[in-house]
Amino acid sequence: MKGNILITGGAGFIGSNIVNALAQMPECSVSVFDIRGEDGKIGNVVNVRGNIFDFSRLMKLMSDQDIDNVIHLIGLVSIVDCEKSPDLSFQLNVSSVHNILEAMRLSDAERLIFPSTAVVYGAVNDPKVSEEAKPNPTTVYGTHKLAAESLIREYAESYGLNATILRIFNVYGDLETEHGVVSLFVKRALARKPLIVEGGEQLRDFVHLNDVVKAFTRSLDIPAACRKIINVGSGVGLSVKEVANMVKQSFPKAELQYESSREGECSIFADVSRMKTILAFDPIDPKKGIQAFIEKCLS
Repeated sequence: MKGNILITGGAGFIGSNIVNALAQMPECSVSVFDIRGEDGKIGNVVNVRGNIFDFSRLMKLMSDQDIDNVIHLIGLVSIVDCEKSPDLSFQLNVSSVHNILEAMRLSDAERLIFPSTAVVYGAVNDPKVSEEAKPNPTTVYGTHKLAAESLIREYAESYGLNATILRIFNVYGDLETEHGVVSLFVKRALARKPLIVEGGEQLRDFVHLNDVVKAFTRSLDIPAACRKIINVGSGVGLSVKEVANMVKQSFPKAELQYESSREGECSIFADVSRMKTILAFDPIDPKKGIQAFIEKCLS
């Protein structure tokens, strides 16, 4: 992989893992722009502390580093936080996207990889969803992510931007920085607290962090991914109850507490045929991946 890559929000959960992967590829130059970062350079990675809304600083970095490709990871990813603070959600999930698109337009950067979410599909009739399904978000988070997708498509059509939108499902694989249900169950089991299972029968698609990182890095390098929306998941529907039982098997003393499911909850998992074809890899089976993750947390 060659080129000058900018990762906005590169100090976050997924971003830091993408940076680590690209740091092993000396043929590319990586710039990380994050409000939580510290200025400095290690190997092929330049870190710049900055706010995405400091447009002059962003433009200077893109000019100085002659950026070709952008991975934009800034956003407010918690559905609950977005409901509590819709203004902040709009700023981080929509306005930040507009800022990076404008910076790319003015600097002639050509390639954008953007993380959207399965939440844009909303309540679905058929739990297995392909990218052809009509989005129908039912949350502030999903609505703002879909708005960001629309902005990106508009810039692609108007200014010739080559963009890939990755609709990511439920990520697991990092106990310290990831806050999904798999890690939540493991953390509670380690703390000898009961595992709270809401509903439990609804199916979810649990995708390993390593596969998500692979989806980003391959999207940068594969021309066929340009101007595509691609589901990033395991392609397997696994119930939350099954995940809780997997954790309990490794923590026999863990107590399971069942509560009613949230209103509007439905089963959903990804059709990953497009990911397999275009990005050319098979995702990790969540039953194997989650079990390996639990065992790693125990070691």
